[in-house]
Amino acid sequence: MKHVNEWIFVVSMVLCCSIARAQGTYVLTNETTSAEVIFTNSLGTATSDGTMIVFEGRLDSDIQVTAKPGTTNNYDLAALRLLTQIKLFDELPVSNEVGAAQGAIAVLRDDTPQDATTGKFYAWGDNPGDSPDEGMTWVPLLTKDGGAPFSVADGSTNYITFVFNYTSNRYQVFVGEEPTAQVASAAVSSPAMDGKGGINGVSLLGVGGLSGVASASGDVVPLSSSVGFSVYATANGILFILDPVNEQGSGWFTVYAKINGEWVEVGKIQSDGSGHYEFLAYPGLLQVGQSYAFRVIDEIGDPHNLDSVAIKTIKMESVVMEPDVMVVTFNTEAGKSYQVISAESLTSSEWTATVIHYPTDGGWGYGSGAFTAAGTTTTVKIPRNTQKAFFKIRKVD
Repeated sequence: MKHVNEWIFVVSMVLCCSIARAQGTYVLTNETTSAEVIFTNSLGTATSDGTMIVFEGRLDSDIQVTAKPGTTNNYDLAALRLLTQIKLFDELPVSNEVGAAQGAIAVLRDDTPQDATTGKFYAWGDNPGDSPDEGMTWVPLLTKDGGAPFSVADGSTNYITFVFNYTSNRYQVFVGEEPTAQVASAAVSSPAMDGKGGINGVSLLGVGGLSGVASASGDVVPLSSSVGFSVYATANGILFILDPVNEQGSGWFTVYAKINGEWVEVGKIQSDGSGHYEFLAYPGLLQVGQSYAFRVIDEIGDPHNLDSVAIKTIKMESVVMEPDVMVVTFNTEAGKSYQVISAESLTSSEWTATVIHYPTDGGWGYGSGAFTAAGTTTTVKIPRNTQKAFFKIRKVD
Protein backbone atom coordinates (compact mmCIF):
# COMPACT_ATOMS: atom_id res chain seq x y z
CA MET A 1 0.00 0.00 0.00
CA LYS A 2 1.19 3.51 -0.83
CA HIS A 3 2.20 5.47 2.25
CA VAL A 4 -0.57 7.82 3.35
CA ASN A 5 0.09 10.83 5.53
CA GLU A 6 -3.58 11.64 6.17
CA TRP A 7 -5.54 9.89 8.85
CA ILE A 8 -9.20 9.00 9.03
CA PHE A 9 -10.81 11.21 11.63
CA VAL A 10 -14.04 9.73 12.95
CA VAL A 11 -16.05 12.16 15.07
CA SER A 12 -19.13 10.98 16.94
CA MET A 13 -18.78 12.40 20.43
CA VAL A 14 -19.17 15.59 22.50
CA LEU A 15 -16.19 17.92 22.92
CA CYS A 16 -15.19 18.88 26.44
CA CYS A 17 -13.98 22.28 27.63
CA SER A 18 -11.00 20.98 29.60
CA ILE A 19 -9.22 17.68 29.06
CA ALA A 20 -6.40 16.20 31.12
CA ARG A 21 -3.69 14.26 29.34
CA ALA A 22 -3.53 10.55 30.11
CA GLN A 23 -1.99 7.34 28.85
CA GLY A 24 -3.27 3.87 28.13
CA THR A 25 -3.73 1.36 25.33
CA TYR A 26 -6.70 -0.88 24.58
CA VAL A 27 -6.99 -3.83 22.23
CA LEU A 28 -9.95 -4.74 20.01
CA THR A 29 -10.09 -7.65 17.58
CA ASN A 30 -10.76 -6.85 13.93
CA GLU A 31 -13.99 -8.76 13.29
CA THR A 32 -13.12 -9.62 9.69
CA THR A 33 -9.37 -10.28 9.86
CA SER A 34 -9.01 -11.43 13.52
CA ALA A 35 -6.00 -9.10 13.85
CA GLU A 36 -5.48 -7.12 17.04
CA VAL A 37 -6.17 -3.38 16.70
CA ILE A 38 -4.52 -1.18 19.33
CA PHE A 39 -6.24 2.08 20.35
CA THR A 40 -4.17 4.58 22.34
CA ASN A 41 -5.67 7.04 24.79
CA SER A 42 -3.58 9.93 23.46
CA LEU A 43 -5.52 12.77 25.10
CA GLY A 44 -7.92 12.81 28.05
CA THR A 45 -9.09 9.76 29.97
CA ALA A 46 -10.23 6.28 29.01
CA THR A 47 -11.31 3.10 30.77
CA SER A 48 -12.64 -0.28 29.71
CA ASP A 49 -15.75 -1.85 31.21
CA GLY A 50 -14.92 -5.21 29.65
CA THR A 51 -16.97 -4.69 26.49
CA MET A 52 -16.43 -1.05 25.57
CA ILE A 53 -13.65 1.54 25.70
CA VAL A 54 -15.25 4.52 27.44
CA PHE A 55 -13.31 7.71 26.82
CA GLU A 56 -13.29 11.48 27.19
CA GLY A 57 -10.71 13.05 24.92
CA ARG A 58 -9.21 11.19 21.98
CA LEU A 59 -8.44 7.62 20.90
CA ASP A 60 -6.01 6.92 18.05
CA SER A 61 -5.18 3.79 16.09
CA ASP A 62 -2.86 3.23 13.12
CA ILE A 63 -5.07 0.51 11.57
CA GLN A 64 -4.12 -0.17 7.95
CA VAL A 65 -6.73 -1.01 5.26
CA THR A 66 -5.42 -1.36 1.71
CA ALA A 67 -7.60 -0.14 -1.16
CA LYS A 68 -8.44 -2.79 -3.79
CA PRO A 69 -10.71 -2.91 -6.86
CA GLY A 70 -14.34 -3.75 -6.07
CA THR A 71 -15.94 -6.99 -7.19
CA THR A 72 -18.49 -5.30 -9.47
CA ASN A 73 -16.45 -2.31 -10.67
CA ASN A 74 -12.88 -1.06 -11.03
CA TYR A 75 -12.99 1.47 -8.18
CA ASP A 76 -10.23 1.20 -5.57
CA LEU A 77 -12.11 0.79 -2.29
CA ALA A 78 -11.38 0.42 1.42
CA ALA A 79 -13.90 0.14 4.25
CA LEU A 80 -13.80 0.64 8.01
CA ARG A 81 -16.63 -0.07 10.48
CA LEU A 82 -16.83 1.06 14.10
CA LEU A 83 -19.39 0.19 16.76
CA THR A 84 -19.67 3.42 18.73
CA GLN A 85 -21.78 4.98 21.44
CA ILE A 86 -22.94 8.29 20.01
CA LYS A 87 -22.76 11.54 21.98
CA LEU A 88 -23.96 14.85 20.55
CA PHE A 89 -21.91 17.95 19.71
CA ASP A 90 -23.34 21.33 20.71
CA GLU A 91 -21.21 22.82 17.94
CA LEU A 92 -19.17 21.20 15.21
CA PRO A 93 -15.38 20.92 15.60
CA VAL A 94 -13.32 23.61 13.92
CA SER A 95 -11.11 22.76 10.94
CA ASN A 96 -7.83 22.52 12.86
CA GLU A 97 -9.37 19.84 15.10
CA VAL A 98 -10.22 17.77 12.03
CA GLY A 99 -6.93 18.31 10.21
CA ALA A 100 -6.26 16.73 6.81
CA ALA A 101 -8.74 13.90 7.28
CA GLN A 102 -9.82 11.81 4.32
CA GLY A 103 -13.28 11.61 5.88
CA ALA A 104 -15.08 12.31 9.15
CA ILE A 105 -18.52 12.50 10.74
CA ALA A 106 -19.98 14.42 13.69
CA VAL A 107 -23.45 14.55 15.24
CA LEU A 108 -24.78 18.06 15.90
CA ARG A 109 -27.52 18.44 18.53
CA ASP A 110 -30.88 19.55 17.14
CA ASP A 111 -31.58 23.28 17.54
CA THR A 112 -34.88 22.98 19.39
CA PRO A 113 -35.35 22.46 22.19
CA GLN A 114 -31.98 23.61 23.49
CA ASP A 115 -31.60 20.42 25.53
CA ALA A 116 -32.65 18.17 22.63
CA THR A 117 -31.60 14.54 22.98
CA THR A 118 -31.43 13.94 19.22
CA GLY A 119 -29.08 15.19 16.53
CA LYS A 120 -28.15 15.00 12.85
CA PHE A 121 -25.00 13.60 11.22
CA TYR A 122 -22.58 15.86 9.36
CA ALA A 123 -19.71 14.73 7.13
CA TRP A 124 -16.33 16.34 6.52
CA GLY A 125 -16.04 17.03 2.80
CA ASP A 126 -16.20 19.47 -0.09
CA ASN A 127 -19.29 21.69 -0.24
CA PRO A 128 -20.32 21.83 -3.93
CA GLY A 129 -21.58 25.40 -3.44
CA ASP A 130 -18.23 26.75 -2.22
CA SER A 131 -15.52 28.18 -4.45
CA PRO A 132 -12.61 25.79 -5.22
CA ASP A 133 -10.30 27.40 -2.66
CA GLU A 134 -12.78 27.11 0.22
CA GLY A 135 -11.41 23.65 1.14
CA MET A 136 -13.11 21.01 3.28
CA THR A 137 -16.02 21.83 5.56
CA TRP A 138 -18.93 20.18 7.42
CA VAL A 139 -21.81 19.22 5.13
CA PRO A 140 -25.11 17.52 6.10
CA LEU A 141 -24.94 13.74 5.72
CA LEU A 142 -27.97 12.67 3.68
CA THR A 143 -29.35 9.25 2.86
CA LYS A 144 -28.60 7.86 -0.59
CA ASP A 145 -32.29 7.23 -1.32
CA GLY A 146 -34.48 10.24 -0.66
CA GLY A 147 -31.82 12.65 0.57
CA ALA A 148 -33.14 12.77 4.15
CA PRO A 149 -30.78 13.64 7.02
CA PHE A 150 -29.64 10.91 9.40
CA SER A 151 -31.11 11.36 12.88
CA VAL A 152 -29.68 9.72 15.99
CA ALA A 153 -30.39 9.78 19.74
CA ASP A 154 -27.86 10.81 22.34
CA GLY A 155 -26.21 7.77 23.96
CA SER A 156 -27.34 5.31 21.30
CA THR A 157 -25.02 2.64 19.95
CA ASN A 158 -24.62 2.52 16.17
CA TYR A 159 -22.52 0.75 13.58
CA ILE A 160 -20.76 3.37 11.47
CA THR A 161 -19.16 2.12 8.24
CA PHE A 162 -16.96 4.28 6.01
CA VAL A 163 -16.48 3.09 2.42
CA PHE A 164 -13.78 5.13 0.63
CA ASN A 165 -13.66 5.27 -3.19
CA TYR A 166 -10.10 6.33 -4.00
CA THR A 167 -10.69 6.31 -7.75
CA SER A 168 -13.29 9.11 -7.50
CA ASN A 169 -12.14 10.76 -4.23
CA ARG A 170 -15.55 10.20 -2.64
CA TYR A 171 -16.80 8.25 0.35
CA GLN A 172 -20.08 6.96 1.74
CA VAL A 173 -21.15 6.37 5.32
CA PHE A 174 -23.45 3.50 6.35
CA VAL A 175 -25.33 3.94 9.65
CA GLY A 176 -27.49 1.48 11.57
CA GLU A 177 -28.08 -0.23 14.91
CA GLU A 178 -27.33 -3.63 13.30
CA PRO A 179 -24.65 -4.40 10.66
CA THR A 180 -27.20 -5.85 8.24
CA ALA A 181 -29.57 -2.88 8.61
CA GLN A 182 -27.20 -0.01 7.91
CA VAL A 183 -28.53 2.77 5.66
CA ALA A 184 -26.26 4.16 2.94
CA SER A 185 -25.52 7.86 2.68
CA ALA A 186 -25.16 9.88 -0.45
CA ALA A 187 -21.53 10.16 -1.58
CA VAL A 188 -19.41 12.89 0.00
CA SER A 189 -16.65 14.47 -2.10
CA SER A 190 -13.27 14.49 -0.34
CA PRO A 191 -10.29 16.15 -2.09
CA ALA A 192 -8.10 15.07 0.86
CA MET A 193 -8.30 11.45 -0.39
CA ASP A 194 -6.41 12.44 -3.55
CA GLY A 195 -6.38 8.94 -5.07
CA LYS A 196 -4.39 7.46 -2.18
CA GLY A 197 -4.03 3.74 -1.56
CA GLY A 198 -6.09 3.16 1.57
CA ILE A 199 -6.81 3.91 5.20
CA ASN A 200 -3.89 4.20 7.60
CA GLY A 201 -5.51 5.28 10.83
CA VAL A 202 -8.54 6.33 12.81
CA SER A 203 -9.13 8.87 15.56
CA LEU A 204 -12.17 9.41 17.77
CA LEU A 205 -12.50 12.80 19.44
CA GLY A 206 -14.86 13.75 22.27
CA VAL A 207 -16.86 11.70 24.78
CA GLY A 208 -18.30 8.27 24.04
CA GLY A 209 -17.51 4.60 23.72
CA LEU A 210 -16.03 2.16 21.22
CA SER A 211 -16.65 -1.59 21.34
CA GLY A 212 -16.06 -2.98 17.83
CA VAL A 213 -13.94 -2.51 14.73
CA ALA A 214 -13.89 -4.24 11.34
CA SER A 215 -12.28 -3.57 7.97
CA ALA A 216 -12.27 -4.82 4.39
CA SER A 217 -10.81 -4.01 1.00
CA GLY A 218 -12.45 -3.96 -2.41
CA ASP A 219 -16.16 -4.49 -1.77
CA VAL A 220 -18.62 -1.57 -1.85
CA VAL A 221 -20.53 -2.72 1.24
CA PRO A 222 -18.28 -5.52 2.51
CA LEU A 223 -19.24 -5.16 6.14
CA SER A 224 -23.01 -5.39 5.71
CA SER A 225 -22.95 -8.92 4.37
CA SER A 226 -22.95 -12.03 6.53
CA VAL A 227 -22.89 -15.80 6.37
CA GLY A 228 -25.30 -17.97 8.33
CA PHE A 229 -23.46 -21.13 9.40
CA SER A 230 -24.53 -24.36 11.10
CA VAL A 231 -22.88 -27.75 11.59
CA TYR A 232 -24.71 -31.05 12.10
CA ALA A 233 -23.78 -34.69 12.52
CA THR A 234 -25.67 -36.92 10.10
CA ALA A 235 -25.57 -40.58 9.13
CA ASN A 236 -23.57 -39.62 6.03
CA GLY A 237 -21.04 -37.41 7.82
CA ILE A 238 -20.76 -33.92 9.28
CA LEU A 239 -22.97 -31.54 7.33
CA PHE A 240 -22.25 -27.82 6.83
CA ILE A 241 -25.16 -25.48 6.11
CA LEU A 242 -24.26 -22.04 4.71
CA ASP A 243 -26.73 -19.21 4.11
CA PRO A 244 -24.76 -16.26 2.69
CA VAL A 245 -26.27 -12.77 2.39
CA ASN A 246 -25.62 -10.63 -0.72
CA GLU A 247 -23.54 -13.10 -2.74
CA GLN A 248 -21.40 -11.21 -5.24
CA GLY A 249 -19.14 -13.71 -6.98
CA SER A 250 -18.75 -17.23 -8.32
CA GLY A 251 -15.77 -18.29 -6.22
CA TRP A 252 -15.57 -20.93 -3.50
CA PHE A 253 -16.85 -20.98 0.05
CA THR A 254 -14.05 -22.56 2.09
CA VAL A 255 -14.54 -23.64 5.70
CA TYR A 256 -11.66 -23.81 8.19
CA ALA A 257 -11.75 -25.12 11.77
CA LYS A 258 -9.21 -24.45 14.50
CA ILE A 259 -7.85 -27.90 15.39
CA ASN A 260 -5.04 -28.16 17.96
CA GLY A 261 -4.42 -24.44 17.62
CA GLU A 262 -4.10 -24.45 13.83
CA TRP A 263 -6.55 -23.42 11.09
CA VAL A 264 -7.34 -26.53 9.03
CA GLU A 265 -9.45 -26.61 5.86
CA VAL A 266 -12.41 -28.92 6.55
CA GLY A 267 -14.79 -28.34 3.64
CA LYS A 268 -15.42 -26.45 0.42
CA ILE A 269 -18.20 -25.69 -2.09
CA GLN A 270 -18.46 -23.41 -5.13
CA SER A 271 -20.84 -20.46 -5.13
CA ASP A 272 -23.75 -20.62 -7.58
CA GLY A 273 -25.77 -17.64 -6.36
CA SER A 274 -28.44 -19.77 -4.66
CA GLY A 275 -27.96 -18.29 -1.17
CA HIS A 276 -28.16 -21.73 0.49
CA TYR A 277 -25.60 -24.54 0.53
CA GLU A 278 -25.42 -27.94 2.20
CA PHE A 279 -22.24 -30.01 1.89
CA LEU A 280 -20.29 -32.58 3.87
CA ALA A 281 -17.07 -31.88 5.74
CA TYR A 282 -13.91 -33.74 4.82
CA PRO A 283 -14.02 -37.03 6.77
CA GLY A 284 -11.93 -37.72 9.86
CA LEU A 285 -11.15 -34.15 10.93
CA LEU A 286 -14.08 -33.10 13.14
CA GLN A 287 -15.62 -34.95 16.08
CA VAL A 288 -19.32 -35.12 16.90
CA GLY A 289 -20.21 -33.37 20.15
CA GLN A 290 -17.14 -31.11 20.08
CA SER A 291 -17.14 -27.34 19.60
CA TYR A 292 -14.77 -25.59 17.21
CA ALA A 293 -13.90 -22.08 16.12
CA PHE A 294 -14.74 -21.88 12.42
CA ARG A 295 -13.70 -19.48 9.69
CA VAL A 296 -15.62 -19.23 6.42
CA ILE A 297 -13.81 -17.59 3.49
CA ASP A 298 -16.63 -16.41 1.25
CA GLU A 299 -16.87 -16.30 -2.54
CA ILE A 300 -15.00 -12.98 -2.83
CA GLY A 301 -12.30 -13.86 -0.31
CA ASP A 302 -13.69 -12.10 2.79
CA PRO A 303 -13.34 -14.02 6.09
CA HIS A 304 -16.21 -14.65 8.52
CA ASN A 305 -15.19 -15.91 11.96
CA LEU A 306 -17.44 -17.94 14.26
CA ASP A 307 -16.40 -18.77 17.80
CA SER A 308 -17.23 -22.06 19.52
CA VAL A 309 -19.74 -23.66 17.16
CA ALA A 310 -20.92 -27.05 18.43
CA ILE A 311 -21.34 -29.99 16.05
CA LYS A 312 -24.94 -30.87 16.74
CA THR A 313 -26.68 -34.17 16.30
CA ILE A 314 -30.35 -35.11 16.39
CA LYS A 315 -30.75 -37.41 19.40
CA MET A 316 -33.78 -39.49 20.29
CA GLU A 317 -34.78 -38.68 23.86
CA SER A 318 -37.50 -41.34 23.98
CA VAL A 319 -39.31 -43.86 21.79
CA VAL A 320 -42.69 -45.20 22.92
CA MET A 321 -44.45 -47.98 21.04
CA GLU A 322 -48.24 -47.61 20.96
CA PRO A 323 -50.68 -49.91 19.11
CA ASP A 324 -50.95 -47.73 16.01
CA VAL A 325 -48.05 -45.31 16.22
CA MET A 326 -44.46 -44.98 17.37
CA VAL A 327 -44.10 -41.85 19.53
CA VAL A 328 -40.65 -40.32 19.10
CA THR A 329 -39.27 -37.34 21.05
CA PHE A 330 -36.01 -35.72 19.88
CA ASN A 331 -34.02 -32.52 20.31
CA THR A 332 -34.73 -29.63 17.90
CA GLU A 333 -34.03 -25.95 17.33
CA ALA A 334 -37.01 -23.62 17.49
CA GLY A 335 -37.93 -22.24 14.09
CA LYS A 336 -36.00 -24.90 12.14
CA SER A 337 -37.65 -27.48 9.88
CA TYR A 338 -37.40 -31.28 10.13
CA GLN A 339 -38.66 -34.26 8.15
CA VAL A 340 -39.02 -37.99 8.82
CA ILE A 341 -37.78 -40.31 6.08
CA SER A 342 -37.87 -44.10 5.91
CA ALA A 343 -36.39 -47.08 4.05
CA GLU A 344 -36.57 -50.86 4.06
CA SER A 345 -32.98 -51.21 5.29
CA LEU A 346 -30.23 -49.04 6.77
CA THR A 347 -28.08 -49.55 3.68
CA SER A 348 -30.86 -48.59 1.27
CA SER A 349 -30.10 -45.92 -1.31
CA GLU A 350 -33.76 -44.87 -1.41
CA TRP A 351 -35.03 -43.00 1.63
CA THR A 352 -38.46 -41.45 1.11
CA ALA A 353 -40.54 -38.89 3.00
CA THR A 354 -42.90 -40.55 5.47
CA VAL A 355 -46.40 -39.50 6.49
CA ILE A 356 -46.45 -38.68 10.21
CA HIS A 357 -48.40 -36.76 12.85
CA TYR A 358 -46.50 -33.61 13.87
CA PRO A 359 -47.30 -30.80 16.34
CA THR A 360 -48.81 -27.50 15.16
CA ASP A 361 -50.09 -24.39 16.91
CA GLY A 362 -53.62 -25.76 16.68
CA GLY A 363 -52.97 -29.37 17.60
CA TRP A 364 -51.64 -32.03 15.24
CA GLY A 365 -50.81 -31.91 11.54
CA TYR A 366 -50.57 -34.90 9.21
CA GLY A 367 -48.39 -35.32 6.15
CA SER A 368 -44.99 -36.18 4.70
CA GLY A 369 -43.66 -32.66 4.28
CA ALA A 370 -41.25 -30.81 6.55
CA PHE A 371 -42.58 -29.36 9.81
CA THR A 372 -41.29 -26.49 11.93
CA ALA A 373 -40.14 -27.09 15.49
CA ALA A 374 -41.53 -24.77 18.18
CA GLY A 375 -39.03 -25.55 20.93
CA THR A 376 -35.91 -27.42 21.99
CA THR A 377 -37.69 -30.80 21.93
CA THR A 378 -40.36 -32.11 19.55
CA THR A 379 -42.57 -35.19 19.61
CA VAL A 380 -43.92 -36.83 16.45
CA LYS A 381 -46.10 -39.90 15.90
CA ILE A 382 -45.05 -42.31 13.15
CA PRO A 383 -47.79 -44.71 11.97
CA ARG A 384 -46.86 -48.37 12.41
CA ASN A 385 -48.80 -49.59 9.36
CA THR A 386 -45.88 -48.92 7.01
CA GLN A 387 -43.84 -51.72 5.44
CA LYS A 388 -40.65 -49.76 6.02
CA ALA A 389 -38.96 -50.51 9.30
CA PHE A 390 -36.11 -47.97 9.42
CA PHE A 391 -36.60 -44.26 10.05
CA LYS A 392 -34.39 -41.17 10.09
CA ILE A 393 -35.10 -37.62 11.14
CA ARG A 394 -33.31 -35.02 9.08
CA LYS A 395 -33.02 -31.27 9.45
CA VAL A 396 -34.28 -29.49 6.33
CA ASP A 397 -33.06 -25.93 7.05
